Amino acid sequence: MREPSETIVHTLFGALRGDAHDGVACFRRVPYAPAPVGPGRFAPPGEPPCWAGVREARSPGTVAPQLPSRLDAVMGAYPADMDEDCLHLDIWTPWPDGALPAAPAPVLVFLHGGAFMTGGGSLPCYDGALLARRAGIVVVNASYRLGLFGFLAHPGFAPANLGLRDQRAAVRWVSRAIGAFGGDAGNITVAGQSVGAFGVAALLAEPSCRGLFQRAILMSAPLGLALPRALAAPPTAEALLRALGRDPADLEPLRTLPVADLLGALDRVQQAGRLEPPLVPGDMTPPFLPAIDGDWLARDPLDALREGAGAWCDTLVGTTRDEYAAFSHGNPSFERFTAAELWTEYARLHGERAQEALACARARLAPADPGSVLSALRGDEIFTGPAVDLARAQARHGARSYLYQFDWSAPQSGLGACHCIDLPFLFGNFGTWQAAPMLQGAGARELQDLSSIFQGALCDFIRTGSPDGGSRPRWPQFGHNGARMHFDARVGASADC
Repeated sequence: MREPSETIVHTLFGALRGDAHDGVACFRRVPYAPAPVGPGRFAPPGEPPCWAGVREARSPGTVAPQLPSRLDAVMGAYPADMDEDCLHLDIWTPWPDGALPAAPAPVLVFLHGGAFMTGGGSLPCYDGALLARRAGIVVVNASYRLGLFGFLAHPGFAPANLGLRDQRAAVRWVSRAIGAFGGDAGNITVAGQSVGAFGVAALLAEPSCRGLFQRAILMSAPLGLALPRALAAPPTAEALLRALGRDPADLEPLRTLPVADLLGALDRVQQAGRLEPPLVPGDMTPPFLPAIDGDWLARDPLDALREGAGAWCDTLVGTTRDEYAAFSHGNPSFERFTAAELWTEYARLHGERAQEALACARARLAPADPGSVLSALRGDEIFTGPAVDLARAQARHGARSYLYQFDWSAPQSGLGACHCIDLPFLFGNFGTWQAAPMLQGAGARELQDLSSIFQGALCDFIRTGSPDGGSRPRWPQFGHNGARMHFDARVGASADC
């Protein structure tokens, strides 16, 4: 195998030196905004930096400061260096015959998930080299601020939704500069998974983003989360200051305290359960959320999209069959949940229809124990129901709209078709994902073959706006019959009766 060779591209903001290897050129840690450090810690992202000379873009990118993810036990742990200087992109572009493609290539911008607290576009599991080479597209992964630094929502001290503002800044940079990497600025798809997909929904609903991209893919977007108002956001900052022995009324130290101290305080506060407690059984709402601030996020994105705010953009929306299994599997609060508690929850939600609704829920599940029913209920509320609502709204308002459900599960994982299960099938780099608990017991041939189908369909959508092509089973648009594609050992479409 030949060693990577250096290559240089000249962008609107300066020259970059990357590595070219096996038909793909990679440029890492490309800044799309100034480093949010010092006075910029709680400031909106600034204008893209420019530089003289050639900037090195060959070292692995960093991820935003964070604690270990609660989903490590599902998708595995993928180490990466952390740094507040995290507003950057990792870019992979086809590099056939030692040069850029002869014609501009479609572009995929990917926003990672992680409960608004963890993850990063530079994690090895999201490496875009295979996807760029196989599909002939430019793959761009964006990292953005997380947790305290990205979603504090404390008016007068820290603007709300800094992480979402970072995402918009990243997409703007791509729309302006991707031509230097062989990408087609008129053919950009923004995709996200989990809270990254929530970010895509926010971009779709934000008028200032119209025209920055042409298509959107939302994988397991938690659009059923109840967003706080910025003025009523949980007092997380005060809890952290108390854990540090500081005056909770004086927020200014948060601007200068070392990252390690802040993360340590957050860990202690979480372990002690001093953040907002769950309001309902099985609620796994993260402690940091976007907030409706009347500015960047004027209203809940799903409400805006239901009214047609995203009709300018073709969309492909998906969920996994057992979304909440990633949160309920091995969770004592689900395992100890009783039939009486389940009835109380259904009575709260459905009133006089509680008995009928609960009977219908049990009839769809095996096993139908209280914890499993609660897990399915929360998955439908947070993920599946809103995904169908979004697909229906886009179709109703004239956009091309497609819906999928990922049903495949590994034989020995015990996790079913859980949240995150579709990610490795998109990126195709199973050598990196091989230790993921959610893939335990799966055969290499099955993984690769299903990835070829799933990846091929999504990349056809990225290229043309339709995932219905080639010799794959027909994927009809979501319309009056609620058509959706199912990905499992057998792949095919279904429709509502």
